[in-house]
Amino acid sequence: MRIAAVVTAAGSGSRLGAEFPKALVPLAGRELVVWAVLRIADACDEVVVTAPTSHLAEFEDALRGLPALDGKRIRVISGGAERQQSVSAALDVLFAEGQPAPDVVLVHDAARGFQDPSVTRAAIAAVQDGADGAIPVVPVVDTLVESPSCAGTLGQSVDRDQLRAVQTPQVFAGAALRAAHLAHADASATDDAQLVRASGGRVVAVAGHEWGFKVTLPSDLPLAEHVAQVLLSAESQNALERQAP
Repeated sequence: MRIAAVVTAAGSGSRLGAEFPKALVPLAGRELVVWAVLRIADACDEVVVTAPTSHLAEFEDALRGLPALDGKRIRVISGGAERQQSVSAALDVLFAEGQPAPDVVLVHDAARGFQDPSVTRAAIAAVQDGADGAIPVVPVVDTLVESPSCAGTLGQSVDRDQLRAVQTPQVFAGAALRAAHLAHADASATDDAQLVRASGGRVVAVAGHEWGFKVTLPSDLPLAEHVAQVLLSAESQNALERQAP
């Protein structure tokens, strides 16, 4: 079974306050996009990264020569103005004539660069078991209310127990995801599960992880740096144990 991944990294990083794309922000010495690719690489045969056209060379340099990616085909392409356009462009590459079409496709946000690999494996297993898609979700911890009225009156309370926050990678049967994007090319969806469900696909939930948080605001960076340091330390320890007689 051939498994491919799309990593969306075309965001500008304006909310983060960066002067360059958010996915190129360094954390523990590695760009965020590198962390994102490394955390899903073991589950994939190939990865397509969508990046801003103005920074393709920087993304290619960041991903070039990483030992953990040996044998993986990593391609960097221009992303679109919206996330849906970026994913569609990557699917055009993955489903191009003359190459094997992927059976399973992961769609992952570079901004969620530290998602635990166990979440990815669980979502892939759910699709292999017959679901058209599987997405990681976590409980909502904040109190929620509906949007205030134009007069500023607080909206009604919402039962958070009935809600879940969605993470990535979202995993899909390749043919189902491709068909959904072609059928709803003019739609405006915030994630791919919406498109697959609109096409009648069955999308199931798997448990997400606290490290699947999204790096969006400057206040997210200290946590991201901490997690990156923890992971880097674990890598170093594992390398020493492999070298031990």
